[in-house]
Amino acid sequence: MSVKFPINVLSVFLGLWSLSAIANEPVLNSDEQDYLNQHTTFTLCVDPDWLPYEKLNAEGKHIGLVAQYMALIQSRLMIIFKPIMTKSWEETQKHYREGRCDIVSALNKTSEREQYLDFSQPYLKSPAVLVLNEKNQKDRQLSDLKNKTLGMVKGYVYDLKLREQYPEIKIIYLPNIDTALQKVASGEIDATLGPMLLFFTLVQELGLNNLTIMGNVEYQDELRLGIKKDNKILVDILDKAVLSISAEDNAAIKKNWAEMRKVQK
Repeated sequence: MSVKFPINVLSVFLGLWSLSAIANEPVLNSDEQDYLNQHTTFTLCVDPDWLPYEKLNAEGKHIGLVAQYMALIQSRLMIIFKPIMTKSWEETQKHYREGRCDIVSALNKTSEREQYLDFSQPYLKSPAVLVLNEKNQKDRQLSDLKNKTLGMVKGYVYDLKLREQYPEIKIIYLPNIDTALQKVASGEIDATLGPMLLFFTLVQELGLNNLTIMGNVEYQDELRLGIKKDNKILVDILDKAVLSISAEDNAAIKKNWAEMRKVQK
């Protein structure tokens, strides 16, 4: 695998874990505390097949990096998130559009999603990268992919952006990112697009050594909590929890996540 991206992108990657320097516990006002005293359990919609970010395992347990952040927020607010079992990201989207989730664990904010959800501040950021087969010496950015194929999961944040900004790219919908990477490696499709943090981990784990990761893509993942519309007090509470995540918290999450990866494959 070859990795090619500008120094400024590399610096963002190395700084992914320094998302906040705030080390304080969230301080809730009396109304917010009263609300949590009356509401202790919240339904949580997740992407069931998005490792290493998140997944629902066979027992319905929420695992992955995002799950580590959810565990921290639950502990900090003394609440419980109850994951809703879904079989695909499309099914999860249907759930939150129908108001069946109190909270969505991790998603980028878009105008379409704002019809159904309010959003916390971002708690995890990662620049997007383009992944190509190393035999492809011509394509270096999205504009080079005119009339070529790019694989992605239907409904991911880049889907709408690509269709609007690069209508000449032929989008191939696939069940998960693992499949997209494998099809780029085999030459079945030309490219895929997604978070650098995710791709670095998956490419290594899948042993796909014939891929090139290009860093000159204008998109970025900013993962936030999505909250069912018209619940401002819960938005304010979760914002305080997100903003309380310190550099030390991020270091601990990184360590725990790395250890848990050994048993989550």
